[in-house]
Amino acid sequence: MRKRKLAVTLSVLMLLIGIVLTGCGDKANKAGGKEKDTVNIGVMLYNYTDIQGQEIKSYGSYLENNFNVKFNYATVGSSEEDHIKGLENLLASGVDGIISGYDTALEQSVSLAEEAGVYYMVMLGDVDGSVKSDYLVGGIKQFGDNPADLGARYAEKAYSAGARNIGVTSFPEFAFRDAPAIISGLTEKMKELDVKHEAVIYPTEYHSFAPENASDAVTKIISEHPEVDTIFGLGSGMDFVYPAILNSSTPGIRLLALGYNNSTTAGLQNGNILMAGTNNYTQILANAFAQLYDRINGKTYSDWQLNGKVNYVTLSSVEEAESFNKYVIPGDKSEGSVTADELKEVMLSYNESATWESLQKLTSRTLSEIQAARNE
Repeated sequence: MRKRKLAVTLSVLMLLIGIVLTGCGDKANKAGGKEKDTVNIGVMLYNYTDIQGQEIKSYGSYLENNFNVKFNYATVGSSEEDHIKGLENLLASGVDGIISGYDTALEQSVSLAEEAGVYYMVMLGDVDGSVKSDYLVGGIKQFGDNPADLGARYAEKAYSAGARNIGVTSFPEFAFRDAPAIISGLTEKMKELDVKHEAVIYPTEYHSFAPENASDAVTKIISEHPEVDTIFGLGSGMDFVYPAILNSSTPGIRLLALGYNNSTTAGLQNGNILMAGTNNYTQILANAFAQLYDRINGKTYSDWQLNGKVNYVTLSSVEEAESFNKYVIPGDKSEGSVTADELKEVMLSYNESATWESLQKLTSRTLSEIQAARNE
């Protein structure tokens, strides 16, 4: 009887020792940089109702189905106070990384993330190199290396379409830091093309973040410059500026839009829209996620740079709009801009020879390059 009790006691002790040693092994594995079971990433945006938020969430779901990741989406206001409050809530929830849409309160945000041991990434803009932290993963140039080149692309379309009196409206510079460079690119390219000195570009009217503000800006442009034949809308060009033009006293004014929605194709077809455009949000989230996921798993590109880049898609024909719908914003993201297999090839967590430059090349492919890749 005593021997049986002793055997049972020894068995229990051995089981307990095994559990303790297994626990220590798990901790050692995680400390060694191996993948966690699930990486939790917080995402911060002003809203998820427009094409930006919808596409980011849609691609996020695709990533969740193909990687050990879970996204926690937070809606934050445009003020620094609201941003910090949203960040603090995400940090308190136990996330491993943060993807912020914006560089709002960047220094304070990175400091809070570092204090919590959480990596921080900005996906809708580049970040200031003066902010130093091992927990700042970087930012993304959403209009390429030089935003003025985008403005020049709009100018070429405007001039070839006969636009000669162009009004401009945009979100304020503090909220859209690339706007001045884009407008400058448009202005300089128009000067270059306009050898007869026929074209006029009027001073920019800035509007805030509601449709009625854009409507007021459009009304002011038309009132002060009734000869305007085209408006360059940089602040929700399709969602805010286009309806404002259609509801104005001169609905025949044509639009150059930074923006895209379901009415873009029809507008291109009937000539109301000369050119529209939007970020490739799949490329943006793919770029941010890949870097953050690697960093959380203890991996950093040897050629890493602070700010990456993605391609900004412009559409000036119905055919381009149809290709955009098929290859950039499809319902099935495995047929879109960046597939999971393509992304894994440029992530250190899956490919030890991957480079930061290879990630940037993948996430800055043009519409025609994406189409070619899908039709190989």
